[in-house]
Amino acid sequence: MPELPEVEFAARHLRRWLVGRRVLGVVAQAGTPLRDLTPQALADGLRGRVATGVRRHGKQLFVDLDDGAVWAAHLGMTGKFVRRAPDEEPRAGSRVQLRLADADYALDFVDPRRFGRLRLFASGAEAAAEIARLGPDALELCADPSAFAARLGAAKPAIKVALMDQARLAGVGNIYACEGLHDAGVDPWARACDLPPAALEALAVGVREAMLQSLARETDDEIIYLQAAKAANPFRVYGRLGLGCTCCGSPVERGVQQGRATFWTPERQTVGRPKGRRRSR
Repeated sequence: MPELPEVEFAARHLRRWLVGRRVLGVVAQAGTPLRDLTPQALADGLRGRVATGVRRHGKQLFVDLDDGAVWAAHLGMTGKFVRRAPDEEPRAGSRVQLRLADADYALDFVDPRRFGRLRLFASGAEAAAEIARLGPDALELCADPSAFAARLGAAKPAIKVALMDQARLAGVGNIYACEGLHDAGVDPWARACDLPPAALEALAVGVREAMLQSLARETDDEIIYLQAAKAANPFRVYGRLGLGCTCCGSPVERGVQQGRATFWTPERQTVGRPKGRRRSR
């Protein structure tokens, strides 16, 4: 599932592929990921417009247009923007196709499972209101571990649940919550407010480092999701049930928190563990 690094990867490509180019034509399918937009409304909002910038906040993408409107995209489970030759047939799962001026390619939004969401905001103010519903961007906040500790340290839920609350911190999903907690040696079931500042600061460093490592691995034009066939698992603990973590060899176990799988190493992740609680969940 796209998390902050995958969305940042998409933002960087869109800045190269889309910014400064005029949209000449739009073909879109009805239904998701357009959701409450019709294909005609999307086409009317994009056709003739020039993208002036691309922003990312958490897992959300915002494309600024020259008339003041903003095109927003959430990648859903496996959504991605891809380029193709103009005379090449769109691939299966392509929901929106853009024809661009001064470009030797077409730009498509591919969303095979239809979990993505595309929206148009009439103004930057409307887009800003959407961003205001989210917490600070995780990559930015984790760069300031003390500020991260102050924000997360007041949370009463388990630290992994607090990490994934998008209203508290935007951009952390299941993968990077598991990876960051493992790096910091923190028990995922520890209450956030019970953790010492030093542990929370170490967690900020761990989450940020895991995200930066993922960004460094993405060197091609197209995101390769972990769910894709034959995709290698590059993570230390996520998805490695029954195996050892790649850094210390500690056995990886799996638990469930709010319906989401938690991969962790009980031997290593002891910080904040409540007394008397079973080691494994």
